[in-house]
Amino acid sequence: MIKNSTPSQMLRYLGMMMLVVGLCISQAIAQTRTVTGKITSKEDGAPMPGVNVILKGTQKGSTSNATGTYSIEVSGANPTLVFSFVGYDATEVVVGNRNVVDIVLTPGIENLKEVVVTALGIKREEKSLGYSVGKIDSKDLNRVAQENVLNAMAGKVAGVTISSTGGTGSSVSMVIRGATSLSSDNQPLFVVDGVPLANTLNNISQVGNDNRADFGNSISSLNPDDIESVSILKGPSAAALYGSRAGNGVVLITTKSGSKAKKMTVSITSNTVFDKPFKYLKWQTQFGTGQFSAIPPAISGTPLSNPFGGLIQENIAATYGAALDKGYEEVQWNSPIGADGKPMKMPLVSHPNNVKNFVQTGVTTTNGVSIANSTDMFNYRLSYSNMQHKG
Repeated sequence: MIKNSTPSQMLRYLGMMMLVVGLCISQAIAQTRTVTGKITSKEDGAPMPGVNVILKGTQKGSTSNATGTYSIEVSGANPTLVFSFVGYDATEVVVGNRNVVDIVLTPGIENLKEVVVTALGIKREEKSLGYSVGKIDSKDLNRVAQENVLNAMAGKVAGVTISSTGGTGSSVSMVIRGATSLSSDNQPLFVVDGVPLANTLNNISQVGNDNRADFGNSISSLNPDDIESVSILKGPSAAALYGSRAGNGVVLITTKSGSKAKKMTVSITSNTVFDKPFKYLKWQTQFGTGQFSAIPPAISGTPLSNPFGGLIQENIAATYGAALDKGYEEVQWNSPIGADGKPMKMPLVSHPNNVKNFVQTGVTTTNGVSIANSTDMFNYRLSYSNMQHKG
């Protein structure tokens, strides 16, 4: 029939055929289907919630749920899905005719350096924050052995001042961007794995003439080997979620977990630190305790040279008593008891090396052990540490 048709009829038939073919193609393109799958991390194989899944070239998107699974409608002859997540390399996958597409995301080294943990454990890119953040990794904390985690942070973050108030085990002060109050200790709020921790300067607040022990602040009980990373939020807006408690700044501490362990791992750490005075202060050793440089009347020839009746006064903190090493004698705190039941006079002599002879080389030993493992069902990490100090 086409053979005997006129040219106009031929054109008509060709147009109808092209129309039919175009409708078929458009129907095929417009056909939609649902693609599902599971997203896991290449680092530890754990499912990844919150991953963005976008159909390339469109505004269609979806996110993975708590188990790492996603579902998205696609259309077209050869659709492409784009998977993206903070700290991981974006990945494009051609779907083809598949209905199930599982994907494994690879951590991006460069991106991970720009990701910080903010308030409530939320991860955000550093460049998107409106305040300054200081970061310390685990390897930096343990590069030099320290018995207190705050001492391990000293000198590693700009604008943070860390100073010890005593010897090993005593309180450690941490001040961010200078002191802001004269009535408080200016200590920041510590948040360990999302749990706020009150960390006062010390656990004693009584003032007196007795020697009360300082057992350290609460953060000192945290083992530096158990810390994965530390983020110090310096700006006032960074601490808004924690209220007035964070007026002096916030220190976010993330501890290690067993998610990175591919098999059961046992780690043992041991370190020993020796403390020895670098320099001794120069003390005057010419006069004893007291407030008047008395001279025995038997030597001076007048009672006015000893107006207080004693060459030294040991109950006075002043150090301007009688001259030492002059052969003078007086009753002292360690005088022996004589036959008459009274303390005996002893020569007043100087002890220029009494501090050096009193102190000893301090030895601090810290031992720790940890067990970590990760399975398809759960992951765990258990640790124990012990610190002993002598000297």
